[in-house]
Parts: sequence; C-alpha cells; structure tokens
Amino acid sequence: MGTIIRVGILDNYQGAVEVYLKYLAQDSQIEVVGIMQYGEELEPFLENVQVDVLILDVQVATALDDPNLYPLLHLIPKLLQQYPRLFVLAISMHNQSTLIKAFIDIGISGYILKDDRTDIQKLDKVIRTIAQGEKYFGEHVSL
Repeated sequence: MGTIIRVGILDNYQGAVEVYLKYLAQDSQIEVVGIMQYGEELEPFLENVQVDVLILDVQVATALDDPNLYPLLHLIPKLLQQYPRLFVLAISMHNQSTLIKAFIDIGISGYILKDDRTDIQKLDKVIRTIAQGEKYFGEHVSL
C-alpha cells in the first residue's frame, strides 16, 4: 500500500462537495481530512491539519467583508509559501482564460471545471496526478 494523499476541500456549495466525496471515495489511498465552506476557515485549518492537495472553488470569499471577486488570488501565494508541499486544485464554473492564467501564475497545480463530468468523475486520478507534483488542466479549460 502506498502513501495516503490527504485532501482538504474548500467549497461553499454542498452539492458539489458531495459529488467530490463520491468520486474521491473510489480510491482507498485518498483521505478527505476536512471540508470548509468559508475562506476564513482555511488558514486555521491548514495550521492544524496536514493537507497534501487542497481542492477549492476560486470564488469562495476569504472574509465576510472581502470586496474582491476572487479573493483566493491573494491568499494562495501566501499559503503556498507557508506550506511548500501543498498542491492546489481549483474547481470552478468560471472558464475565462485571464482568470485561469492568473491562478496558474500564483502557483496552482490544476484547474478543472465544475460542469466537466469527465474530469469530476476521475477526480481521484486528478488528485493523484497533482499529488505527484504534476500539473493537471481539464480538456475544456481555456488556457
């Protein structure tokens, strides 16, 4: 048996989280170690729980009063510097190339679309790819 991949999920849509859990449960070497709905939960969570791959929705707010449309663009670089062994997979409904390139520029390891059933159904394989240090961008992602 190989190493367990510890996954954290940040998404404020419970329906999406349930789908992710369904497909991640297919792989006995992937363990979901936490689920967060709000961005302000992320930093305290990472301080207390080891996470190898973080799945996040790019539009989740990091604070209740945050005026930024994509506040995680400002938080992810800090997290990647603080946790250099953390890999980030963005899952979003947004498929604008400028947004995706901005996330690539700050160091995410992958980006897939919430409505891409093929990528979601193989989410366990996507997580494995990213956990091995490789990049993964869905076939329909606008790069």
